[in-house]
Amino acid sequence: MTVTDAPLGTQAEPNATGKAPYLHETELGREMGLVSALAIGIGTMIAAGIFTLSGIAVRDVGSSAVIAFLLASVAATFTALTYCEFSSIYPESGEAYLYSRRTFAPPLAYFVGWALLLGYTSSCAFYIVSLSSYFNEFIWRSAFGPAPGIVILVLLALVNVKGTKESGVFQIVVTAGKILLLIWFIAGGLSDVSTEQILAKMESDPVLVLRTAGMVFITFFGFSAIAASAGEIRNPAKVIPRAIFISMAVVTVLYTLVILVILAANLTDYGEAAMGDAARRFLGPIGGMVIVGGALFSMTSASNASIMAGSRVLYSMSKLGHLPRGMGVVNVRTRTPIVALALVSLGILVFALLLPLEDLAHFADTLLLVALTFVNVALILHRRRYPDLERPFRVPLVPLLPALGVIANLYLLYQISHDVIPVSLAGGALLVGLFFFVAWQGNRVEHEDLPGKPSRVALARPAHEPGRFRVLVPISEPALTPAIVDVAASLAANREGEIVAVRVVVVPDQISPSVEDAHVERERRLLDTARSRAAERGVACSSILRVGHHLARAILETAEEHDCDVIVLAWKGSTSTARRLLGEDVDTIVRLARCNVVVVRFAADAGERPIEKLFLSTAGGPHATLAEEYAVSLAGAVEGGSITLGIVAPIEATESEVNQAEKYIEEAEERIGERAVVHRQLIRHGSVAVGIIEAAEEHDAVVIGAAGSGRRRRLSGTIPELVARHSRRTVLIVKRYQPVVALLRRLMEH
Repeated sequence: MTVTDAPLGTQAEPNATGKAPYLHETELGREMGLVSALAIGIGTMIAAGIFTLSGIAVRDVGSSAVIAFLLASVAATFTALTYCEFSSIYPESGEAYLYSRRTFAPPLAYFVGWALLLGYTSSCAFYIVSLSSYFNEFIWRSAFGPAPGIVILVLLALVNVKGTKESGVFQIVVTAGKILLLIWFIAGGLSDVSTEQILAKMESDPVLVLRTAGMVFITFFGFSAIAASAGEIRNPAKVIPRAIFISMAVVTVLYTLVILVILAANLTDYGEAAMGDAARRFLGPIGGMVIVGGALFSMTSASNASIMAGSRVLYSMSKLGHLPRGMGVVNVRTRTPIVALALVSLGILVFALLLPLEDLAHFADTLLLVALTFVNVALILHRRRYPDLERPFRVPLVPLLPALGVIANLYLLYQISHDVIPVSLAGGALLVGLFFFVAWQGNRVEHEDLPGKPSRVALARPAHEPGRFRVLVPISEPALTPAIVDVAASLAANREGEIVAVRVVVVPDQISPSVEDAHVERERRLLDTARSRAAERGVACSSILRVGHHLARAILETAEEHDCDVIVLAWKGSTSTARRLLGEDVDTIVRLARCNVVVVRFAADAGERPIEKLFLSTAGGPHATLAEEYAVSLAGAVEGGSITLGIVAPIEATESEVNQAEKYIEEAEERIGERAVVHRQLIRHGSVAVGIIEAAEEHDAVVIGAAGSGRRRRLSGTIPELVARHSRRTVLIVKRYQPVVALLRRLMEH
């Protein structure tokens, strides 16, 4: 299939403001170093978890809350090591989703990414609700309870849209301040901590302690937020592992000391505000209010880090094809994923308004633990699949340590599964995400992902009597136009159909899809030839001239716009470049077309010799049965047309195999019935392709179904392609569009 040279057009103009347009391809800016990475990790971990869950944990298991936090820390460390190795290999935004994308089949990678995205969104909602709770308890009770958190959420979203540098500086300042305040709080009450008190309040039920560990696991998830921003960290292969280890160590020590001080306060009631009450007890009213202020800042910084991380996961999923591209648009001026930030912020608001505090914690923990479990599995598989890949950071004792991470995460997941409502909601949210993925992939227009802008219609002449069955014929070589129209007319004639003839002019990507009037007139004459030939065959014909950057995309756009039932592609029988038929373009059309496709390689005398005697190679299957239908149409289009049903059996075939081959022929003959004159031929040959080629010598054309359901649905290298290349007769390769198979392919490829 050839493309037509077109005159140069004008280059694309900038937008009305004179500024560069927003482009998806814009990269995120690498503006953060070790300090910023530590601020993200520590800022996420020292947040609502320590200020609200610490009191709840003490209420549930007393001084064993220390053990619960330590167990959660150990469980998190196994997965943190996995993150360190993966981030050193793939220093890009997206973390667990990205690692899964490089390891698992696409649907499973999407599942991990969706779980992670929901986990970040709901955990940030947890911080926002906690902030509102603290504000209403200690500062001022608002008429609308969630109002303080919503205000902070809006402000954080605006800061993140402004730029990574601005949000990073904000994160550093706030994180440093709250660390100092925690140290002050610990210093004020540490002297009152006693061993006797700790032992007296220790919970002896290990199941309850482990369940509490599952609840507080959310407080250690900050290490993943560091990896989520890998695309914006300088020298990420070295900085990220260091930041993860340092932040985990700092937070574990601070958590332990904070819980001990809360225990020492001997409060009458332990709950969400226990730390604030303990601060008043040890530091007085002013000190208590300062700690409350620190808690509010902590929740704010954790919310900021979660918004950053969640938006980067969404950005990565969009960039890698698991969510619509528009969700990953990056502002070229601020270099931030503005659409992703807006969507994540909206999701946070929804969760904050729908779920109470503890349910949010369990909901987020469930999703995050699911994602982290798969990440550990991914490392084990990744080591086996890519044993020679350079790994700047290597986790020791693989697969033991990641396997322990899997076990720890699953056990924590089991413990929190007793909270039926949030866990059930989390499971339902995952199922909704999978349903969306399947539905979106089923309706997604894949050719929009092809290079270049959409093609433009330069000329269109509709048929006088449009048909219900449409055969799309891309017009390429003038010499082949009559022959390809004849084939299309044969398919359309007995189906009340019409031909849609399209001529595509391909221009360079930097040129706007436009064409001069003189060029349109020259191409119109070729399309008129196709219309005249169709009229001679008694079939209506629409003609279209398109101008675009990508040949296959323009053809697929035409097929979609006109709801075509079949595309008939002509091939001259040789290729000089990868963009010829049986190269990039036809492979793309065969793979992406949502209709049947017929690839025709015409014989040298195709214009002189009518197609009367057809050799139909059959071996069962959906493509072969469609080939039978089209062969009947071709044979019925000429007087004296006939079909020879043939099948090749190996020379060494057993009697049962020969009987099976004969059965295929009998079944095909029954399907054809009396609609055509049919002959049978069983061929014994050592090569299926050569057997078909030799048998077809006494015929005018060969009709053969496409190869089986390969993942990429290519024709090259298959028996049909070999027959088309080497036979001296016209060869038609028929491929049936199978919606379910096509959907599965899209799911596995994207």
